[in-house]
Amino acid sequence: MNSKKIAVLRALALTFLLGLIIFATSAVAAAATLTVGNASSLPCTGTYSTISAAVAAALPGDTIQVCPGTYNELVQVNKTLTILGAQSGVDARTRAVPVTSESVVSNGDGDFQILADKVVIDGFTIQGVVNPANLPPFTGLDAGIWTNPGFSGTSGGHQIRNNIIQNNIVGIYLNNDGTFATHVDHNLIQNNNSPGPAGGTGIYSDLGLGNATIAANKFVGNTVESAIDVFGGSSITVSNNEFAANRRAIGWGGVTTATISGNNIHNSTDLATADIRFFGGVSGVAITCNNLSNGAGRGIRMDDECPGCPNSSININNNNISGYPVAGLEVDSGGYFPATLGSLNATNNWWGSSTGPTIASNPGGTGEPIIDPDGVVNYTPFRTTLSSCAPVPQIGPPTNKDQCKNGGWQTFNTPRTFKNQGDCIQFVNTGK
Repeated sequence: MNSKKIAVLRALALTFLLGLIIFATSAVAAAATLTVGNASSLPCTGTYSTISAAVAAALPGDTIQVCPGTYNELVQVNKTLTILGAQSGVDARTRAVPVTSESVVSNGDGDFQILADKVVIDGFTIQGVVNPANLPPFTGLDAGIWTNPGFSGTSGGHQIRNNIIQNNIVGIYLNNDGTFATHVDHNLIQNNNSPGPAGGTGIYSDLGLGNATIAANKFVGNTVESAIDVFGGSSITVSNNEFAANRRAIGWGGVTTATISGNNIHNSTDLATADIRFFGGVSGVAITCNNLSNGAGRGIRMDDECPGCPNSSININNNNISGYPVAGLEVDSGGYFPATLGSLNATNNWWGSSTGPTIASNPGGTGEPIIDPDGVVNYTPFRTTLSSCAPVPQIGPPTNKDQCKNGGWQTFNTPRTFKNQGDCIQFVNTGK
């Protein structure tokens, strides 16, 4: 081999080696973890005393690990980062740790403002956002976590998981243009009722929510508006959540191609609304395998408040619907298209009785009322037993001793299943 060929091979080998070194250096940089701790987090310490300082120092793709403690700051996340609180990876719905073991972010104007794509927020308590954006000094964001891709020139694709989100105006202001999937999961979203725009909402979206999954969360006590309100969106999945004692579970307008499935919805508080409420322009939605029970008003209601944009292509199947004093399902006149006999598929639901729903076309039916002035609801066949794919409805608690007798104690699952008749009667007498 002549000297020229040897020189070329040596040059190629050197180039390859340099490439490996650069790649390895880049990989190490991308994997950097920055730590945050302050005086409230001792004995845990970090390189940075605020989350914002760590964000400023980080490179896209870095991870920020935050000690337990309290951080009174608005964190503006302007690059793709994974930000982990002390309880990252721990399901917020069921964790029971002292507040001293939580990474608590609390700021009156806002806690996290996301201004980049694919940001992960995992394992925090996010609270105390109480300064409305529409009041001086007009610096508030109205939400514990705030996203708006149109404002930041981004797309979204965030992962919000394992957080306790509470005591804010809005829990999460969630918008996503659909380029990247966004996920909200394993959060406890509760008591977001401070006054302000859309106040009293767990998750609120009005600038477009696409390609979003809201799954395995618990929504409790969001009593002014909704657990989830979305006005404008597509390709949304809401699944396997629990909704307890909210004003309503879901309020949607202008949403297309979505699924609401496997949710346990119970004890809503407002007589005037419904747990699943469609205001118009909702189409291509499957409502399947949910439990809807013991709400103050209606289970499901649809109308056209545009007007001129009735809901269409809705399927309501294999749900357990019981315990609503107004109606299990109400479809206002003009609220569904086409307004033809039986065009709304609501078959194979359990209406709280083996006799089916209460409606004039079902003589002898004693279950949940269906209010249907246009005759669009097709409810037959209906289930004569509970749907096995839906969460079990809450039954109880017993309110007098007679309900415990003659095997009655075996029917209750709330506040617990009872061991025997005596256990049931003890609960009635003592509440324990």
